Amino acid sequence: MVNKKESKENKEEKKDLWPDVFFEMENENWNKNKWKKPEFLISTDSLPWYWLDLVFDLAKSTWFDGIDLAIWKNFDAWNVDYVKKLSQNYDLPVRVIQVSDNVNEREFNKALDLCDAVWADTISINAPKYFNYKSFNFLNDNINFYRKNNKSISFGIINPEDSSFFALPIPKYRFSNMAEVIKKYGCYLGLDISNMNEDWFEFVFMRKIQQYLPYVSVVYFSDKTKVWESHVLPGEWIMKLPSFLKKLKQNWYYRYISAKVNISKSDLADPDKVNLIMKKMRTYFKENYEEID
Repeated sequence: MVNKKESKENKEEKKDLWPDVFFEMENENWNKNKWKKPEFLISTDSLPWYWLDLVFDLAKSTWFDGIDLAIWKNFDAWNVDYVKKLSQNYDLPVRVIQVSDNVNEREFNKALDLCDAVWADTISINAPKYFNYKSFNFLNDNINFYRKNNKSISFGIINPEDSSFFALPIPKYRFSNMAEVIKKYGCYLGLDISNMNEDWFEFVFMRKIQQYLPYVSVVYFSDKTKVWESHVLPGEWIMKLPSFLKKLKQNWYYRYISAKVNISKSDLADPDKVNLIMKKMRTYFKENYEEID
């Protein structure tokens, strides 16, 4: 059994700032009472192998509201004091800590240390692949313990490729049934819309979105192409993103929206090009969410 817990002082200090809102769907006024403008984050798994100093600099210069830190993608992300210093120096908060699909006790405890240092309130978990029994058993055995002993943190499992709210006949990943994530494991969803089937997303999920949003801790935001290339820049592709953003606003979604895109190695080699890509993402969100009544 994992024995990682928050200190009593930190628990008391954070209690009033981050109340446990899990399953507040039963209160019909949960959304209006707690609504604030969602913060638009950059997920650092969009910028693999970059030093975090450059990541923070790019995020600040392109007007992102904060950082979603994928700790297995950036070599210096495990240096807690360094991450805290960058957040303070750039005046840019780290809101989400994201762990890998091969997570173990050491990585999870590091995520908790980072949450404590930078006051991040959300941990996103990438679903292990189906035959990754080690990571799945670790989460299965310990996720409830972590939740109960870290009330100020929202734990969410990211839906993997081809996931839905129903069981798949030949699953590639654990936790592919999103309803089970909510009901069995008591976790939020890290809702990666690019991983969803576009027809199911448009004709099923969008119609019932009001039922699901109270269970969503982070929306991972990107588009996909007609040839099933996922996590591309939002734009004129196949996901109905303007309608989706409109529904988020209509239904008072108030947590985080994290831009998560695949950037080619050639583009990553040119920070100026990455700066332009990030500005395009930020502008798209501004035009299709912030400026829409």
